[in-house]
Amino acid sequence: MKFGKEFKTHLEDTIPEWRDKFLSYKPLKKLLKNLPPSSSSDLQFPHPQPPPPPPLEAWFVRILNDELDKFNDFYVDKEEDFVIRFQELKERIQRLKEKSSQSERYTSDYEDEFSEEMMGIRKDLVTIHGEMVLLKNYSSLNFAGLIKILKKYDKRTGGVLRVPFTQLVLRQPVFTTEPLTRLVHECEENLERLFPLQEEVIQSNPVPENKSRPIEDNTTNDLPDASSTLGDETVYIYRSTLAAMKAIKGLQKESSTSNPFSFSSLFTNQDADSTGAVTAENSAANSPATLHNEESTVKGPDSS
Repeated sequence: MKFGKEFKTHLEDTIPEWRDKFLSYKPLKKLLKNLPPSSSSDLQFPHPQPPPPPPLEAWFVRILNDELDKFNDFYVDKEEDFVIRFQELKERIQRLKEKSSQSERYTSDYEDEFSEEMMGIRKDLVTIHGEMVLLKNYSSLNFAGLIKILKKYDKRTGGVLRVPFTQLVLRQPVFTTEPLTRLVHECEENLERLFPLQEEVIQSNPVPENKSRPIEDNTTNDLPDASSTLGDETVYIYRSTLAAMKAIKGLQKESSTSNPFSFSSLFTNQDADSTGAVTAENSAANSPATLHNEESTVKGPDSS
């Protein structure tokens, strides 16, 4: 599938409130088609041509910079929100852990209250993890789209904008995802320790097929248990995340370039140490005694 169609499909599957925060890929592609072509573009053996006039390139760079500002504003705002929400979740876990350690008798009412609180924490962990993975994919898809647009610009105008502008792009907050990746991993660790038995897998980044089971096309439509325990909003995040992972996987297969500015190179370098995420359905871990025993392993509010 061509990148434009892949990109459009992802926009249709993602969270509606996020759609206008992505790269304006289709308008930029149309804009490029209206630019005057390089005089060498129709020659079978083109000769070296001068770059496009400075006013044209400066005008196009301003448009791309506006897109970068849009990406950065959205990404930084979301990342800060995730830090705050995840810290609050860790504090809830710590309070529940302390409460369970202080309780001498586990009455049926206490068990019910504890189970309800645990399922609330689980739901919120699954939701924030899905949103964080979506934000990582937001970064990757926009990077891939920018590279495509820059290649089209150079091909259309005979310019050499792609390499210098990509170097600028790689320094932007939206494409510096290491802090977010660490946050995803910490969330996964808490999920695995609190709910270790049954799996709802949302991998935080795609890995080669021989190292992980592939995401099937019908995965997003087959969540009978998750929908009853997580709620509609969380399941929607779950489905959007799986759709995003399928899009990224397709882009990685599509990218055949090996230079350091290619999509595959950037994605691999940023996420070489990433792991899959595991969440769980109701399990034996959802008991006061189990949580008390996890006191030495579950990350508390002071962990970083």
